Amino acid sequence: MRSSLERMVRVIAMPLIVVHLLIAYFWIFNWEKLTTDVGLISWIGSIILGLVIFTINRKSKTSNQKLSYKIVTATTFMTILLGVFALMIEFITSSMP
Repeated sequence: MRSSLERMVRVIAMPLIVVHLLIAYFWIFNWEKLTTDVGLISWIGSIILGLVIFTINRKSKTSNQKLSYKIVTATTFMTILLGVFALMIEFITSSMP
């Protein structure tokens, strides 16, 4: 049971890293795409999926720290940080006269 879960996480990890890097790219160069419904769903969904993978990896008894898990963790927290910055920018600009 555990090996099939770890195998599934490995299959999901690489596309998730690509999605996180695309979110960072769009955040820098074309932020309008992230404010659409699909962009917000992708953003929130990738954060949730990244946190699930992070939790599964922390609870794993094997403590097999592969590079992909570390990259998923780093890109997930980077995506969360970009979300926090986006909310801060939105709050600051909306409160300007």
